[in-house]
Amino acid sequence: MPRRLRRLTLALFTAVLCAASVASARQIRVDLSGFSFTPSNVTLNQGDHVVWVWVGGTHSVLSGANAVADGIFSSGSFGSAQTFTWKSDRTGALEYYCGFHGLSMVATLNLVASGASASLADFRITEVQYNAAGNADLVEITNLGSTSDLGKYRLKISGATVQTLAIGASTNIAVPAGGRVVLHIGQSGTNTTTDLFFNLPAGLPDAAGSVALYVPNTQTPALTLASQMVDYVAWGAAGQENEGTASSALVWTSGTSVGTVAAGHSMEFCGQSGQYGASRWYENPTPNFGGSDNCLTPVTPTTWGRIKTLYR
Repeated sequence: MPRRLRRLTLALFTAVLCAASVASARQIRVDLSGFSFTPSNVTLNQGDHVVWVWVGGTHSVLSGANAVADGIFSSGSFGSAQTFTWKSDRTGALEYYCGFHGLSMVATLNLVASGASASLADFRITEVQYNAAGNADLVEITNLGSTSDLGKYRLKISGATVQTLAIGASTNIAVPAGGRVVLHIGQSGTNTTTDLFFNLPAGLPDAAGSVALYVPNTQTPALTLASQMVDYVAWGAAGQENEGTASSALVWTSGTSVGTVAAGHSMEFCGQSGQYGASRWYENPTPNFGGSDNCLTPVTPTTWGRIKTLYR
């Protein structure tokens, strides 16, 4: 291949890789109570999630103008502490309503192609320690977006049951912009807005495993639904639990994993909002859960050399 064409092809290939690494999967919460959706008018990007939380009363959520269902999304009818999430797949103004209260309880989603960020959360898995002594393992979740609520999100550790993030019966875990919540996987303790405890005796898998973060959804909770996953990380070997769902959700690449780290070290996400994948994770010899990033030596080798060999 001529050198000029080779350079052009390589540049285009690199641009495609960069574009593919950026996705919109932010979230905005809407509470259902009384005769209101709060907030009742929100703006979000195509690909973002709307999370509805039943705070009080019996309600349903149906898309459609003038309280006439159009079939784009529809929840069941439920009372307090239930949740439903829809991932936007279009642009434009979309009205919705409560099936019980009709025109007395309506709201609007303003769906744009990109650029919306105000009031949108971006909850991400940002640090994992899977080899701590006594299986006292840790997972850190950071809000890379605006102030929002982590209540009722779901964590799926490979080989373990789904864990719902909650403080008692409350639907709320307020997390400010840039705030971090540390999940103590193999320990007991009192849950707070910054520390949640899950007494799983086995902790996280040491040799190879995965952690997936899902939006709240008591209506359609299947873990195979790519539209419900917001983040994922796997280590030790490819082919971990829920890898296929993560690939479909565009938050992971099938056949990849983060390399194992030394005992007592953690692995830390060192990318930005909209970036995903094994190459964004690094080995951290001094875990700093709940604190600022401490990104150091890459766990996975760069693929730049391998990219160049394709065009020699």
